[in-house]
Amino acid sequence: MLTKKEFSHPKLSAAVLCTLFTLTGVALDRAQAQPQTTQIVSLRPGVSATIMLRENPSTGFKWRVDAARSTHLSIIRVVDRGYHAGKIGFIGAPGSHRWDIKAQAAGTASVAFSYARSWEHKPPAETHFVQVNVWRR
Repeated sequence: MLTKKEFSHPKLSAAVLCTLFTLTGVALDRAQAQPQTTQIVSLRPGVSATIMLRENPSTGFKWRVDAARSTHLSIIRVVDRGYHAGKIGFIGAPGSHRWDIKAQAAGTASVAFSYARSWEHKPPAETHFVQVNVWRR
């Protein structure tokens, strides 16, 4: 066991540990570090709800519907309303991306939204799920 006297440079010890983790392949699983949120929406057929997610396209990140991770999309219709800038006059300031989800038939659907850069081939930085419960009339 190292004592404080033997290893007295905390910045050096942190750098050494990070280097060891990198060289040995021990690293945090990126999939575990991704923020994931869930929202529940209840609608009747013919009724819509608006989903708004914070987005900053100046960083290259954009929200997209992830059809592969979504389920039962046939009972709803998702309309992309695009990005809306936040505070006017602030270059690079985040705004919001909006979608309308319209219920078409009774059932439960799940829409997965992924926040990622289109050119990167790695898991999204964030994922937002919207569970849509569509009730009969």
